[in-house]
Amino acid sequence: MPRRAGCPAHVHGDAVRKALLEARPEGLTLAQLCRATKRSPAQVWAGLRYLRKVAAKEGLPPVTCNREKGFQLSDDPEVWIAYERALFHAELNRITNVLTGIVTPHARKAPEDEWVRLVVDQLSGVKATLEVLTRMER
Repeated sequence: MPRRAGCPAHVHGDAVRKALLEARPEGLTLAQLCRATKRSPAQVWAGLRYLRKVAAKEGLPPVTCNREKGFQLSDDPEVWIAYERALFHAELNRITNVLTGIVTPHARKAPEDEWVRLVVDQLSGVKATLEVLTRMER
């Protein structure tokens, strides 16, 4: 595999974009993207991050990922929604773990702490919103 150290992210992003466009409507796994672009996993990840930032500006669909098809540039809104729900579910788990494991014990030990009250209020609101978004049916 040729070494591409020092290449800017847009170079990797262009290679990833071309590979994903050629694979449409199917997707590519990370290993397949590495082979198709002749880049390392780190370079592919850099390209994916760049592509996610500029896809909308370039009129491309969002870069999504799922276990069955891998990374995709799909025009199907159902694919976008499934990916968004998966992201919201992951964030819900993260926020729940922060509340349960860190913030709630802090609040119990320092109930008068203005900071912890603010954190509990705000994160509880975020958690409630994420719960609604992960349950909504289309």
